[in-house]
Amino acid sequence: MTRRNWLLVCLTAIEVSICQLSFADSIWERRAPHAAYLFMDNRARRVGDLLTVMVNESTDASNTEQRKMAKDTAASGKFNFAGKTSGASAGQAAAAALSIDQSADRSFQGSAQYQSNRQLLDGLMVTVVDVLPNGNLVVEGSRRRRVSNETRWLRVTGVVRPNDIMIPNMINSQSIADINIVYEGGGTESRFTNQGWVGRLTNKLWPY
Repeated sequence: MTRRNWLLVCLTAIEVSICQLSFADSIWERRAPHAAYLFMDNRARRVGDLLTVMVNESTDASNTEQRKMAKDTAASGKFNFAGKTSGASAGQAAAAALSIDQSADRSFQGSAQYQSNRQLLDGLMVTVVDVLPNGNLVVEGSRRRRVSNETRWLRVTGVVRPNDIMIPNMINSQSIADINIVYEGGGTESRFTNQGWVGRLTNKLWPY
């Protein structure tokens, strides 16, 4: 290879290297727009983001009411009269007695007691459907599960404050405002444990 050819090869290699350096892609431009950020967590903050809700609701109510009333009334009256008249040839005597007694007794006693203890533990993934002007998130989600002809349906809606979302992108149901939890079931087991429609209709129409 002559000196001229060698010089042309070197110049060509230098031009190719300069072109490659000029048009090199940035690693940030190849980043997926929906990928996680290096210095940012994955908590829900936009419409369409997912959030895990841990449902932990318990209801414990106890009410006892007792009432007693009594009324007694008593009245009595007594009247006595006695008279006697005597003379030389005649004599008279009179006696009268009147006694009135009256009494009334009235009493009432009532007692009522109510106690309820329920607990619901579950979890599901909800979706952010709206972002309010103050930054709060409106979430909504449902889950339907069917096992052995028995269906269980859970639905949760509410408003979430971003500061209450924990690091694993999770929030407890007690921290959700305006929460609405619906848990329903139907199937073979429900037909045995729930009251029939005739019994429910009788309970509504029975006046006593």
